[in-house]
Amino acid sequence: PISAFLEESVRPHWTPDADGLVQVEDAAVLGRLQELLDRTHKTSDNWTRDRGCNLHGVNGCSAACASKNRVTVPKGYKLQMAFRNQNQDLWQKYSLVRTAVTSECSRPSKVATVPTKVETGGREIEAEPLDPAINEWYLFHGTKPAAAMEICKSNFRLTLAGSGATWKDAGKKSGTPLYGYGIYLAERITKADEYAHAITEHDPLPTDEGGEDLYAVLVCRVVGGRTNVVTSNEIEIDKLR
Repeated sequence: PISAFLEESVRPHWTPDADGLVQVEDAAVLGRLQELLDRTHKTSDNWTRDRGCNLHGVNGCSAACASKNRVTVPKGYKLQMAFRNQNQDLWQKYSLVRTAVTSECSRPSKVATVPTKVETGGREIEAEPLDPAINEWYLFHGTKPAAAMEICKSNFRLTLAGSGATWKDAGKKSGTPLYGYGIYLAERITKADEYAHAITEHDPLPTDEGGEDLYAVLVCRVVGGRTNVVTSNEIEIDKLR
């Protein structure tokens, strides 16, 4: 019944009588998040052109120039604080979709449901464990702090695909994403960090009292379902749908 579903949507680990972003105080949860950063940090062969050029920034020059003048990749990541998104509306929608995907994955199909290993898979942070049978993972999403806040309020907007860090032709506000239009998430913090922006005094998030730049990324609970794994550089966007 709907009433039972709504009751289940109230998360037992959430801070009572609080909505939106709630700061996490549990040392064990913070420790697991730090471990997630440590284990998903790629220490070698970790630069891509989306990190940008020291001379021209991101999307400001050719791929050859960016590769020659690479922005340095961080040697590590330190968690300063974390917030839980206590958005019951988004959690209800996620739960409904997850139930539908679970049902779909249990049906006979020409496309098998194969557990897909990702660097963030099988990790426990808080609440119930991830379900590997439907390829449920934690994944990162790096973006501007204001955009991250908006996602927490109203979810991802597919209409914005291609307007962010996607490489664009000169003078264009958007480009064609590498794998087509969709939601882009990363299994490694090193990749998500390429798209993260420093928190400023104008953003609704705390800044560092010592003047150091702080960056925000989202840790998203995601259902992959029947996945299409591409391991080559030959990408046919139409076949990814």
